[in-house]
Amino acid sequence: MRYLSMGKNMSPRDIAKVLIEKNCVQLSINPPFTYASGLKGPIYCDNRLVWSHIDARQKIIDAFKNVSSEKNLEFDAFCGLATAGIPHASILAWEIKKPLLYVRGGSKSHGKQNQVEGDVRPGMKVLLVEDLVNQGKSLGDAVIAVKSVGLEPVGCLTIVDYQTSGARAVLKEHDLMLHSLTNFESLLQEAESQGTLSATDVEAIKTWHQDPKAWSV
Repeated sequence: MRYLSMGKNMSPRDIAKVLIEKNCVQLSINPPFTYASGLKGPIYCDNRLVWSHIDARQKIIDAFKNVSSEKNLEFDAFCGLATAGIPHASILAWEIKKPLLYVRGGSKSHGKQNQVEGDVRPGMKVLLVEDLVNQGKSLGDAVIAVKSVGLEPVGCLTIVDYQTSGARAVLKEHDLMLHSLTNFESLLQEAESQGTLSATDVEAIKTWHQDPKAWSV
């Protein structure tokens, strides 16, 4: 399990503030949200809303670029995870002048039946781009998919890392470095400081975070 925090241009709390100001962070205890992993939880971070706000979108892109530069990440192409990671990967590829690939949640049932799209060349080093890592299931599936076509994932950029044990296990299994702009702890701190979440809400979310599987039962 390996983590790196973001660069110096914006702190995790700064990024959390951007997301909260754009109403990306939502709470619903009853009924809860259902995640890609199948588990349920009281918090949902809809980072897709960032796409519609030019100022917030540029801050996220600039932060990603800063991480890529500061950490001296060496890669041949960006690879966005469908669907929420693709817009960010596309903008990054355009601004940094790198090739763009993307990975689907599964192979197409028609055409060439590709799961990884773009000019795939075995041996290419790819930097994955995701919007949020919760339990890590989608990320783990994407790593398997890109490796199956001969690509080498060198890390993953994500806006939000929920800092769950499930995600840590996936990162350890695939020996993958995760570079997050903000995280679960920073989101809660910023939301509570802004009055977006009450102390009761925060405790409920912390209870979920301690054991998502038990909370989902």
